[in-house]
Amino acid sequence: MYGHPIYSGQAEAKGLFYAGDPCSGDSCQIGGNIATNAGGNRAVKYGTTRHQIYAVTVVNPLGEIVQLGSRLKKQSTGYCLDQLIIGSEGTLGIITKATIKLLPKLPCKIDILAVFQSADAAIDTVKEILKKHITPTCVEFMDNITLHSVERFLQTTLPGSDVGNHLIIELEGETEDDLDDKIMRLDEICTKRGAAEVLVADSERIWKARKSFAEAVRAESLIVCKEDLVVPVDKEPELLHFILAQAQKYNLITRIAAHAGDGNIHLNILKNEDIPYEEWEKRIANNQAELYTYVYSLGGRLSGEHGIGYKRRGLMERFTDPVELSMMKAIKKALDPNNILNPGKIFKLDD
Repeated sequence: MYGHPIYSGQAEAKGLFYAGDPCSGDSCQIGGNIATNAGGNRAVKYGTTRHQIYAVTVVNPLGEIVQLGSRLKKQSTGYCLDQLIIGSEGTLGIITKATIKLLPKLPCKIDILAVFQSADAAIDTVKEILKKHITPTCVEFMDNITLHSVERFLQTTLPGSDVGNHLIIELEGETEDDLDDKIMRLDEICTKRGAAEVLVADSERIWKARKSFAEAVRAESLIVCKEDLVVPVDKEPELLHFILAQAQKYNLITRIAAHAGDGNIHLNILKNEDIPYEEWEKRIANNQAELYTYVYSLGGRLSGEHGIGYKRRGLMERFTDPVELSMMKAIKKALDPNNILNPGKIFKLDD
């Protein structure tokens, strides 16, 4: 399961591409993407990893080898077990082989950068873009303080970073005329919603900046709380406002980037240098209790794409509906009766 098909020269040569595009694409592996149902930049149009997989071959916890799924457009033959395995974080089976979907590349593509003085205006524009049937491939957001963090890390200057917040919108088209029409409509939407500038982006430069988010944060601090919140897209402005209010309330240092087109906000909270670690941990715990209560009230969840593991296990058990959690535990017990695959990850089994 080594290597990521996004870099496959063979697919490229045939005019095809793999739609999964995690920001960690330079270092991640396709097996890990499948096991965690990785999301990434293109999820707004093409979906997450589970939407890119036809079938998986799995070694189950009893040592049996089985192929789940098939290269079909649809099927309703019993339970959808391939989709159950995908995203199960190695708790239900070991994936040894996958049949992935490759899609034809559209001939025309462009990246647009919209710079907003207001972070609220930027994130509120996303739902308007999605309503207008422009069908962007990506809609990514970085707030102003995060732009400065990335600039320091890359030792560069980004457009509009003096006062602006970024929306990066990637568009695809069947023809140049089709793409031009989408660009014009996008420009009109962003300008009406308060964008100070709407530019044709330097694709290599702007995507390098976006994909350097995690590394830039790590360069600032080795002690970081990484949140992977997801809410319905129309609730993103409310969540962003709440996050910033909470940061003021608890004196938290935040860095924010988002897959804004699918409601997934990455909130990184850096440890304050002037307070003891124990005090910072206490603030984080208090913030999480209020933050997740609010996220779930909006119909959201605590992880959009990073998964649970053991670090979010307590939060998973606390905020997941008890009936839903009991169903998950029943599945784990049935498929892994000896509890040998990633025991204690996602949730603890009842004694």
